[in-house]
Amino acid sequence: MKSLIPLAVLLAIASARAQSPPAGPASEGQPPAAEVMYVCPGGADFSAVFSKDGELATLNMPGQPDVELSRLSSGSGFAYGDSYYELRGRGREATLTAAGRSIRCHAVGRPGQPPRTYAGGSVTATLFPDGVFRLRDGTAGGEPVLDVGQWAQEVDGGVRMVLRGGTVGRRVFREASGDRLIGENGVALARTATVDPIDGLFNLTGLYRDTQNGGLFTECFTGRTFAVAPSGAEPDLERAWTEVTPSKDAQLFVEIVGRFVPNELRAERFVSLKRDGACPPPPPRSSALRDTDWRVVEIDGERPVFEDWRQRPSLKLEDGDRYTGSTGCNAISGRFELDPDGLRFVAPTTTLTACPPAVAGGERRFLDALAAVRQAQITATTLDLKDAAGKRRLRLEARGR
Repeated sequence: MKSLIPLAVLLAIASARAQSPPAGPASEGQPPAAEVMYVCPGGADFSAVFSKDGELATLNMPGQPDVELSRLSSGSGFAYGDSYYELRGRGREATLTAAGRSIRCHAVGRPGQPPRTYAGGSVTATLFPDGVFRLRDGTAGGEPVLDVGQWAQEVDGGVRMVLRGGTVGRRVFREASGDRLIGENGVALARTATVDPIDGLFNLTGLYRDTQNGGLFTECFTGRTFAVAPSGAEPDLERAWTEVTPSKDAQLFVEIVGRFVPNELRAERFVSLKRDGACPPPPPRSSALRDTDWRVVEIDGERPVFEDWRQRPSLKLEDGDRYTGSTGCNAISGRFELDPDGLRFVAPTTTLTACPPAVAGGERRFLDALAAVRQAQITATTLDLKDAAGKRRLRLEARGR
C-alpha cells in the first residue's frame, strides 16, 4: 500500500533537477514549462517536473520517494493526480491537494524562458527562469562579494524587481525602458547580450542529509535542493553529518563554501554543522500579477452575487503588456501600462453581446472601475486595484483551478 506523505512535508521541498522542455510553446491545457518551481502563499515551496509527452508530473521531495502523478481530464487547464494527490492549474496558477487539504500556488520566475543577465557599475545579476538569482558585487573594492537568492516582481502601488539573498537581505530595483533595472541607489543595470552564470565560490547555508544516492543540500535563501558532488569536501560533510545525526532521515544545518556546477553543487570547503540550526523563515509570498487568472470578488466596496459563475468579471494580464478578460457578459481585451508609478488599463475593447439588465449594470460598474485604476497591490492571492486617490475600486482573487 502506498504511504501517504503529509502535505507539510510535500510543500516544504524543492528540487533543481534539469530537464528538457516539451516540444512547442506552453498554452492553455499545458503546464507553463517542463520544470516548474511553485511557491504557495501561506505554505512552503515545491517543484514539479513534467514529462515530454505531458502524461506524467513528478513532484520532487528531497530524501523522499518522488510522487508521480498521471494526467487527468482537465478541460482548459492541466491536471495530474493519483489516489492521494492532485495538482490542477491554469497558466502559472495551480492548486495542490493532498489528503483533502488544498493550497493555491503559482509558478515563480519566468518558466521556460532563458536566464537574463543585467550589469552596471560593479554589479552583475543573473536571473534564472526558476526565480533564482546569482549576483556579483564589487562595489566595496577588493574581492567581489557573491550572493544567491530568489527574485520576484512585486506590486505595491507600482511594480518593482526585488532580490532577496543571504549577503544583502533585500535589493529593490525599478524596471525602466531599454530593458534596464534601476537600483534604489541610482545605479542602472542594463541587460547584456550574453548570459553570465556568475561562477565562483559562494558562502552557503542550508540543510544537508546523506542518502543512498549521495548527499542532498537544500540552500536556505533559494529553497532549492541540490545533489552534492562526491568530490571536494563532500566526504567531510558526510562524516560530520554521520557523527551527530539522530536518524538517517535527519536534515541538519550546515555552512559550506561551494560552487554551482551543472545539475550539482560542489562543496569546496566544509565550515560547520549546527545540530539545532535552522534556515530563516521565508518571506511572505504573493501570487504573480501576470499570467494569473484573476476573478472579481468586490466592485467599489460591494461583493456582487452571481447566479452563474460565467457572470463573474475576470482579468488576465499577459506578457507584451496586453490583457484579456470578461465583463461577465462580454469579452474584453486591451493594453495596460505598468511601471513604478502604478498600473493603468488603456482603451479596452469589448464584444457587443446584449446583456440582461442586471448583468449589464454589473458590466458598467466593472468597466468604470477598471478605467479609474492607477495603483495595484497584491497580498497573498488577493489583488486590489485602486484609483489615484487610493480608493479600492476592484478586489480580485487568483483562480488556482
